Amino acid sequence: MSDINMEKFALREFNPERFVKELAKSCVGGEELQQQQEKIQTLSDETASALKKNVYENYMQFIETATEISHLEAEMYKLSHLLSEQRTVLTTLSHASILGNENTISHESLENHDVEAEKAEEQRKNKLILISEKVEGCMNLLDIPDRILLHEGDLLEIDADENTALQRMHVYLFNDCLMLTSWISNRRGATRYQFECSYRISTLAAVNVRDLGNVKQAFKLLVFPDTRVFQCNSLTIKKDWLDKFELAKKMHIEKENSKQKKKESQDKPKLESLDSPSLSVEELPSPQIPNLPEWLADVTEELDVLIVERHFQKTYDLMVSAQKYLNSEEYKDHPQRLEILKRIEQKQKLLIEILLKELDVTHNWSPRGGLRSSRHPVLILNKFNMTSQACDLFLAICSHTVKVHVKGVQLEGSINTYVKQVGEVFFCSLSDALTEFITLFPKNKISAFILWASMQLRILMSRLIKEIFTPQCPLDSVLECVDSLRDQCMLFCEFGLDLRFQMDSCLRSPITKALKEYKEKILDSMKTKVSEDKWTPINMHTKAGVNKFLLQMENLGLILAKFIINETWVDLSSSTVWFAQSVIMIQKTGLKLVTKDMMDVLDECIHAIFKSRLMLSLGNDSSYAQKNFKFILDTVMPLMLRCYKEEVGYDNEKLVDLAKKFGVNIAPPKKSHITKYTSNEYL
Repeated sequence: MSDINMEKFALREFNPERFVKELAKSCVGGEELQQQQEKIQTLSDETASALKKNVYENYMQFIETATEISHLEAEMYKLSHLLSEQRTVLTTLSHASILGNENTISHESLENHDVEAEKAEEQRKNKLILISEKVEGCMNLLDIPDRILLHEGDLLEIDADENTALQRMHVYLFNDCLMLTSWISNRRGATRYQFECSYRISTLAAVNVRDLGNVKQAFKLLVFPDTRVFQCNSLTIKKDWLDKFELAKKMHIEKENSKQKKKESQDKPKLESLDSPSLSVEELPSPQIPNLPEWLADVTEELDVLIVERHFQKTYDLMVSAQKYLNSEEYKDHPQRLEILKRIEQKQKLLIEILLKELDVTHNWSPRGGLRSSRHPVLILNKFNMTSQACDLFLAICSHTVKVHVKGVQLEGSINTYVKQVGEVFFCSLSDALTEFITLFPKNKISAFILWASMQLRILMSRLIKEIFTPQCPLDSVLECVDSLRDQCMLFCEFGLDLRFQMDSCLRSPITKALKEYKEKILDSMKTKVSEDKWTPINMHTKAGVNKFLLQMENLGLILAKFIINETWVDLSSSTVWFAQSVIMIQKTGLKLVTKDMMDVLDECIHAIFKSRLMLSLGNDSSYAQKNFKFILDTVMPLMLRCYKEEVGYDNEKLVDLAKKFGVNIAPPKKSHITKYTSNEYL
């Protein structure tokens, strides 16, 4: 079977159905067919990655080219407008000739122009009437005298969140509004569409949408607070729509400017002419209204471009600069000031909505970028006085990140290794979150992080407790797991946040339960071993076995060299040795495992084990059993009392009372010998 490569798929005569049939015939079994499928999927992923890379590399060039084209189109429109004004001026001059002669050529051209204007007006009205007949429930299109149709066509509306098709629509773009209509399935007569809604040109913005997945040749309409996405059949149709939207915007701006100029000319104050009649017409004062800079007049369109290109910081800076200029003394009384500020406020609300979606962990947020990817949205939201919302969303991102990192640790090998890795990953994630939180938020928000960190620790401990505290897990393994978690928590204290109390509170109940279960196991086993003990010395068979035994007992604190007889025999019974190992081990492990508020649980366990063992020895009168009983009272019990006091600093009162009850002599602690000097020359 030949290998699968891109050259086969690039051939013109490539037939997918035939290729699949040949592949199915040549493959033997499902495994080989699955391998071919994986190869094809790999080629598909590589191709998609290459396409995305090319789009990203050339995306800025696309944006720059589109911007230049829109600027050129605006210039051409202005040039056409100037030519039409000059034509009107020339016509007026021809009628007002100082020679008093009628200009026949100008008169004829003016008559032709009037006829053409009448025809154009009639065509405009006919178009609007035809549209009104096609659209059921249509608004009265003839209400606006200068309304003209710029573009129309079929578009497919796409869901903005899920990228799924919603409905097919027929859209009409006029110079002052956009009308959306839906298709009527059971249409009768000339009516084909159903009126849905209309938007004013001044309240909407059309922006390009990058091709992603199944959504291609699409553009987005931003109408606060709605966002609607439409898909075109081809790239040419999409370009036509975007161009017509830009043209409608320019026409609307020109119309508003002309209205404003006309209003200003009509509202000029005449009070000064009444107060001082000697002033001539040329001497009448007129208010000086400064012209807006070009960037300030087009600030809303520039904000749309920056938002689409995801330059959020530049968008915020441009908003602040525009508001600062418009609120200055120079432009405080400008007639367009309130309108531009209103549009900027709409763009600000749109930017805040986008930033909140950027931080929404349920809105396709990926932890690959890390916590730093959310830094710019959080900082901008803080500048908009939305620190609380930003804090909640950031902590939700931290929760998701911690969850993903902890979930990535696989349970392989021993439980001790797994717990250690989970602890390292968890507290490293917590330290990264704390570092980033301190950078982004003020100090008065640190309490929110402390509550969040405590909650995350409880979630982690509830999960690990189920893994650690199982009946199969020995007590020394439990101690190792708990120690590793406490060590990681201690290292985290260097960042200024101590969670040891929360961790100990989570461990209190399972540790108590584990000690009591271990005590019950020892009591049950002890009864069996004492009843089945033959009360004879233990044979270690070899000197190596004896040395190994002595080393193990020495690690527990028992020096048993004097109990070795005949080189390989230990002059103690098996139940006695087992008891000594068990009771010393539970005290040694328990003292490291419990906290100060749990000492009574450990004391009770040690007291119950010792009392049960001593009571079992009272019923056995054999000399060897009494010898082992004496070993427990004279050697094991004093050792445990001494080790307990050295570790804790005070006596185990319950064990001391039990020792006194059985007549054990408790030696006082040895005093340290300190040399006293008669003079201070050695100090």
